[in-house]
Amino acid sequence: MSAKTKSDSPSLESLIESEDIGIEILHPGGLEITRELAELCHIGKDSLVLDVASGTGETACFLVENFGCRVVGIDYSDYMVERAVKKAKERGLDIEFRKGDAHNLPFPDNTFDAVISECTTCLLDKERAIEEMVRVAKPGGYVGIHDVCWKENTPEDVRRKLAEIEGERPETLDGWRKLFEEAGLVDVVIIDRSHLIQEWSKELKRKIGLVGQIRIFLKVIRNWGFEGYRSVREVERIFQSPYIGYGIIVGKKPIKL
Repeated sequence: MSAKTKSDSPSLESLIESEDIGIEILHPGGLEITRELAELCHIGKDSLVLDVASGTGETACFLVENFGCRVVGIDYSDYMVERAVKKAKERGLDIEFRKGDAHNLPFPDNTFDAVISECTTCLLDKERAIEEMVRVAKPGGYVGIHDVCWKENTPEDVRRKLAEIEGERPETLDGWRKLFEEAGLVDVVIIDRSHLIQEWSKELKRKIGLVGQIRIFLKVIRNWGFEGYRSVREVERIFQSPYIGYGIIVGKKPIKL
């Protein structure tokens, strides 16, 4: 991670991590893509699951309620961990949430039946984060993410701009596959869900509403001025461009004989 914190940068990610803007599911596809990811990772009632960058805890609660599994959530944000703990308690669910770094997961090797992360890996040191997810997965277990991806023809200046503003460094779908395979995963499955990006953008605006959008605008201006607002608008334009896609990537940790 950069020494410069997200709260210092004019980014949508900063807003999400620092304030409740009325959105509980912070990724495209909602709980439908969470269910698809869980099924691809073979999560069931006997599974112990690690949710890396667990956010508000909505995914962990959903998995426990719908798959009967046990879940541990980890997130780098104290604010997100607090929200997740409160949510699980309100829903009467026994879920452990703790603060931790995705690059150095505080768990022994071969601990979890499935390790998942939703719409976060592109913000991290991707190789290190995937390596850590593989390390803590059991042999025969699964590692799965869904995340932003670039289309093959994306100009370099667009890639660079997103990295500068949001710190996001997506891969193409083939690039994600390569990272999973280089980390030692086998039977890697790639599913293109790029249509979800545009749907998500519209859904976010609908859920936040006009008042919420005004509140976000004022917060951006207050924190970062009009230059910060221009940066946030630039990110919106990138996500509305034909260069951004979305995908599910799942691999299996081999059983060593």
